[in-house]
Amino acid sequence: MKIRSLLLLAIAIAPSVTLAQDNGSHKLNDPTGAWLIRGSEGQFILTVFHKGGTLTGDTQGESAFDPASTNPPKTPLNVINSPESGVWHKTGRNTFAATFLTMEYQVDSSNNSLSAPLFQFDKVQFTGVLSDSGNQIELTALVTFFDANGNQLPPQEGIRDKANGVRIPLEVLPNTSHTLPIPTIPTAPAP
Repeated sequence: MKIRSLLLLAIAIAPSVTLAQDNGSHKLNDPTGAWLIRGSEGQFILTVFHKGGTLTGDTQGESAFDPASTNPPKTPLNVINSPESGVWHKTGRNTFAATFLTMEYQVDSSNNSLSAPLFQFDKVQFTGVLSDSGNQIELTALVTFFDANGNQLPPQEGIRDKANGVRIPLEVLPNTSHTLPIPTIPTAPAP
């Protein structure tokens, strides 16, 4: 009976020991993890690729609302973006594709209203290529916009962009780095 209990305990512990001893080789071909991404205009994006094929993220300036406006907003100057949410899928050894959505909604600060009418949806589709180390990523993106009914807004061809990213490294205390890996600004694609 005692041997059986020890065997069951060993089987239960084995997966966690295996995970703890992971050498990070999965990173070479898989974007799963947290990334600091930088677009062609220098803006930063924090994106997490989840193991199950979903992604979440936050874009620098996504809460860009102008409280000085006295009229209900008519332009993106008084628009707040939701965090990005989407899905991703591997397309090759070190490549993947992803699609995410954000909601842009207007803020009316003139009458203390809790109303936040939808301004538009932003859809971002991109392809990614991981570096040989798996710690850097190059992205090519297409951004398109949609109204509240799901109809595409101009420009009909969308906006093309590029981005570079670096994987956020795990640092275990007491060790800590005094610098952050910052991705380079990519050259914007030709219109």
